Amino acid sequence: QSIDLKRDNQMKKLLLLSASVAAISFGSAANAQSIDYTTMQELFGEPVTTSATGKPQRASDVPVTMEILTQDDIRRSGAVDMAEVLRQVNGVNVVQKTSQQYDVAIRGYNQHNSQRLLVLVNGRQVYLDHYGYTEWSTIPVRLEEVRQIEVVKGPNTALFGFNAVNGVVNIVTFNPLYDDVSEAGVRVGTQNYREGYYVQSLKPSDKVGVRISASMMGSDAFDSGLNGASGLQTGSNKAEFNDNDRDTFNIDSMWQVSDKSQVRLEISGSNAHLGRTNSQGSLQNAEYETKSAKLSYLVDSEYGLIKANLYRNWMDWDYQTTLAGTFGKTDQSVTVAQLENTMELNNAHTLRLQAEYRDNKMTSDVLMDTDGEISYQVYAAGAMWNWQIEDNLSWTNAARVDHLEMAHNGELSANAQYTESEYDDESITEFSYNSGVVWKPSERDTLRFTTARGLEVPSLLELGLDINYGAGNLGGNPNTETAVVTNYEVAWDRRIDALDGLFRSAVFYNKTQDVKAIFSAQTGASFATDNVGDSESYGVELALEGQYNENINWGVGYIFQIIEDDLDYVNNGTIPYTKEFEDGNPQHQLNVKLGYQKGAWEADALGYYVSSSEHFYPAGGVSATFDDVDSYFGMNARVAYTFENDITLALSGQQLLESEVQTSSTPDVERRLFVTLSKKF
Repeated sequence: QSIDLKRDNQMKKLLLLSASVAAISFGSAANAQSIDYTTMQELFGEPVTTSATGKPQRASDVPVTMEILTQDDIRRSGAVDMAEVLRQVNGVNVVQKTSQQYDVAIRGYNQHNSQRLLVLVNGRQVYLDHYGYTEWSTIPVRLEEVRQIEVVKGPNTALFGFNAVNGVVNIVTFNPLYDDVSEAGVRVGTQNYREGYYVQSLKPSDKVGVRISASMMGSDAFDSGLNGASGLQTGSNKAEFNDNDRDTFNIDSMWQVSDKSQVRLEISGSNAHLGRTNSQGSLQNAEYETKSAKLSYLVDSEYGLIKANLYRNWMDWDYQTTLAGTFGKTDQSVTVAQLENTMELNNAHTLRLQAEYRDNKMTSDVLMDTDGEISYQVYAAGAMWNWQIEDNLSWTNAARVDHLEMAHNGELSANAQYTESEYDDESITEFSYNSGVVWKPSERDTLRFTTARGLEVPSLLELGLDINYGAGNLGGNPNTETAVVTNYEVAWDRRIDALDGLFRSAVFYNKTQDVKAIFSAQTGASFATDNVGDSESYGVELALEGQYNENINWGVGYIFQIIEDDLDYVNNGTIPYTKEFEDGNPQHQLNVKLGYQKGAWEADALGYYVSSSEHFYPAGGVSATFDDVDSYFGMNARVAYTFENDITLALSGQQLLESEVQTSSTPDVERRLFVTLSKKF
């Protein structure tokens, strides 16, 4: 039996090596959509990725801590929102704020408008640069067209790019040239939820593939009390958010130019109206309109595998400064050009060189009395070296340097603390690194030793647009320093044959220097940004998953984490609004998953526990108040039946244990039920 197992593993290594050689020798395979994920996953019994090093690797071989959710995981979660899908990943903190707004963080440090997470769709950023956070409702791709979601834990700026501060969520869609993904569906639910969607794959020729998708959604807002912030709400003491709606479209096309080159064009957009909280915890009604266009070119040249990306994101953000307050408008755009060359020097050494240029601009107009523009340009260069020392031992190192130059144009308010020349003279230069050793002492065990230095570069708002909103102004600080996150980690994974499963564990230490915060800088409601100190955390992750009798799968995940802040809460005589991590994040989180599948039936449930925490909200004037959030349990579930004609009827629900539960200082999260009717064709 041991001889057969050894032969089986040797065959798998040979096939994976062959796939890697094929990827390096054929330009299109540098893109994560250009390998046959399904076949490779079935072969190796685990998902495969190319995002970490540019070449195909099993999830257990990557030099970072990564978990991959497959399309099966996404569908069977029953989630109707991208953020809700992530709740099943151990170590990911998902806080629902309103019916359509989520804040997501990896390994703690969650907050209003969480800034420490890089979110990508096929390598294009979908987080919003004006404050550096992700508004999950604006992501324009459908869950049905997502092949896998790669969740990377810890700082990974040098490997994954700008804003990979404390984690990465890499959303990979199906390949329009190779994958046929065609589906239409309707969904209705509580809170007057109604949604329709359509996904269609087309093959005009053997060398051209296109996938289009579109959706429309509407729902009522949660109508529960505002918890801690209720003291600021007049009248009926209810969260008087507007109703929610969201429209999305996505066009993804690929052209096989030659045997050694491909071109990919992606065009997408979204329009979302939702109630939300801003970075200070204040409540807003907001409208986001986003558009994007991305062009990619991949070629296998004599100099290596060359990949070029050019994309542009646009965002129009209309909002109320309070639920019944004045309206503001912010327009932001970013243009990104990326060039990458991956070279397999020999069977043991792979080298990847990268260069990137970013041009980021934002304008704002509140009360029609201020019209300014802040911008920055970033020039970055990086390199990665992957060394396969032995069959069971590899070492990956990556380094990156970012240089940022900022500028300000237009009118400054009367309360502005800085002049235009101070913005124009400011620049930031920082470096980041990743280093990881992967050692497999046996066929079943994987040990991973990693360290990394990630960067949280100040956002456009933090650097300073000088927004005048009547009662005061929000004028950032061009002298704000980059927050630096350093992480050290040891992880151990072990395959357990008796359970047909996997045990995962990790111990980590994480330190953030120069934490950024928005605080009241002057009298009245006027705010600015500054660095307010350091913070460190340490913790342990444990997870066990398995399968029983081919029909039942299960999993248990637990994370324990301590955060210790060393922040200067009295800065310029005032109290910061937006940073308090020590008590603001739960120390304990527990997930339990159970799934059943037989024939046409699927049934899945996710139970979770989140320990107590504190969430701040504005109490008027220059102060902030903290609201105690008790520990709580939750459950999501889905039951579905697929008929012979590929029509599926599904019943799913979120937060099923209680009609309402407090998860933050924002309105209680309500129980939600959905019925979905869909057809594949």
